[in-house]
Amino acid sequence: MSDAIATGCPFCGTGCALSVECTDKGVRVKGDKSNPSTQGDLCFKPIQMAKALDTNRLTTPLYRSRKTDPFREISWEETISVLADQIKSLPRESLYFYLSGQLLTEESYLFTKLIKGYLGTNNVDANSRLCMASAVVSHKMAFGSDGAVGNYADIDNADVILISGSNPAWAHPILHRRILARKKSHPETHIIVIDPIRTETAEKADLWLGLHSGSDTMLYNAILSEIHTRGGCDSDFISHSCEGFAQTIDAAQAIPYVKAIQSCGLSIKDTDLLVDLFGSDKKIVGLWCQGLNQAVDGVMRNLGFINLFLATGRINAHKGLPFSLTGQPNAMGGREVGYLSNGLPGYRDVRNSQHRNECEHHWNLPSDTISSEVGMSITDAIEAILRDELRFLWVACTNPLLTLPDVSKTRSALLQNDLFLVVQDCVLSETAALANLVLPSAAWGEKEGSMTNSERFIKRVRAFKPPPHGAKSDSEIVCSVACALGFSGFDFIDTSEVYDEYKQLTQKRLCDQSTQEYESLSYQWGGERLYADEVFATASHKAQFHPIVSSALELNADEFVLLTGRTKKQWHTMTRTGEVAELLKDEEEAYLLINESEAQERGLKEGDRVVIFNKLGKLQLPIRFGILAPHHLFAPFGYPKTPINTLVPALNDPFSFQTALKSARVTLSKQR
Repeated sequence: MSDAIATGCPFCGTGCALSVECTDKGVRVKGDKSNPSTQGDLCFKPIQMAKALDTNRLTTPLYRSRKTDPFREISWEETISVLADQIKSLPRESLYFYLSGQLLTEESYLFTKLIKGYLGTNNVDANSRLCMASAVVSHKMAFGSDGAVGNYADIDNADVILISGSNPAWAHPILHRRILARKKSHPETHIIVIDPIRTETAEKADLWLGLHSGSDTMLYNAILSEIHTRGGCDSDFISHSCEGFAQTIDAAQAIPYVKAIQSCGLSIKDTDLLVDLFGSDKKIVGLWCQGLNQAVDGVMRNLGFINLFLATGRINAHKGLPFSLTGQPNAMGGREVGYLSNGLPGYRDVRNSQHRNECEHHWNLPSDTISSEVGMSITDAIEAILRDELRFLWVACTNPLLTLPDVSKTRSALLQNDLFLVVQDCVLSETAALANLVLPSAAWGEKEGSMTNSERFIKRVRAFKPPPHGAKSDSEIVCSVACALGFSGFDFIDTSEVYDEYKQLTQKRLCDQSTQEYESLSYQWGGERLYADEVFATASHKAQFHPIVSSALELNADEFVLLTGRTKKQWHTMTRTGEVAELLKDEEEAYLLINESEAQERGLKEGDRVVIFNKLGKLQLPIRFGILAPHHLFAPFGYPKTPINTLVPALNDPFSFQTALKSARVTLSKQR
């Protein structure tokens, strides 16, 4: 038996630490008990993942000058030459890059350095735009910087665990186990879930608040107003450490409490409990995820939730705090290196001249090399491709054909004759099948680097097997292209040198990790909790309240709200987990969750196939019965045969530009 190799899980943002043993009988994955963040626990996905490591792997670059031609295999030397020539032949403003929260930190850093530094364009985004952008913006608006406030240990002594817009039993199962462990050891702990769906998480809760989708801001404002009315706000904390409270309360009081709660589809008795708990001294830990983020008012939902904690002085170990859960394994690391369209390493911003100068100096670039103009978001880029404004798209480690909204529009853009599409991936995904150039990359278990999880804990990711012959690491690909473009500064011997260069840009920043050593990297930047001294990263060093508008979704008589999300066992677009029989069990195909009474009204029984449609298209799905708010449906995303985003329009939050993936309007009919 070989020595165990410590590494990290490639799935959700919980960031479980793994111990991997390779023997002549195969790969054995266990939890790494020495890791202080996740303490050896893990779910079934990484345990089973080793079975699909070598399935359907790409090992040779594929190329075609026209998308109507068949692919032909080419050498890596020719591949890098073709790619560099394409970049050289086009103006910078016609280039676009789309990255992933599954890239390792060092890989995202290299992309950021190449694109924003050496190419001088901010036309780059990442699939964090689809999951975490609203949380990023709300953190900046409320606290002055991105970064989750709390840590997992806050769950262990919480009196109240409030979960809004998240189903951790499926999406963050190890955290859900931790929540249930707290409940088991301290039965008096309140678990409260706010969600239009009675999810598995809600089933295990003490109280489910099945609000109508879109009424989140209405609910938060109503609760804030009533806390204030009953004298439950922490006036000392507000006056000493916050700004904007008066305007925020005025907005919250615009709609009377009872009327607002009724608009949400909730009972006063249930929401009164929340009001009383916030007005008490109990420690409340508030967890949230995509139900708040993926909305046209996602930033306002986030801020409305945060307002409740600021108003009651809950930014500490004693009384609790709001805690954003991260979707992907390294979305946090990507945010730290600035891979979204406005970012720079160390939580810097391209609009800040000092930030640009610091990066230019670190990268040995002339002043004014980095553009001060924020790049396009990915959904704007799709529109720009259709207008022939973008002629080159490099996609790395993600599958936008299935994950972006309005699948038909995305497909049309990717198939544009004048778009040179490059896809860097370990398998021939649905997006890669449409490409001009496919770059076979190394996968999890085959490359080195680091990742940051939801609680800001960084861990090393180590290789435990070589990649298949012909596949290259993402870092090697980026550096090879940079060198072919004639750029210096990319002659790294290994990823430790990349990390050592990057970490210097974090010095004296909120995400400072400049003192850490790569090989022994196991570190929670910012300490257990951010802002423990109640000094914030804003200009005034005070936390900012933001008034938000109460709103609720109105539907026509024949419409349903279509909610989307993950299944329990599958991951993203199933390119890896879909190859594992144990993970496919009971999740072989997508389905539509509907209230039994609403199905029966339409003469439907469980298992019947129905058609859901809107002006964007239609899909056929079998139905399952569940418990949801009235006129709500749920279907999982990521199934290639029935891509649910076919029905999701590209409607974005005006602050974060994150797409409302959870509120499409659809009509339902029985399949004939």
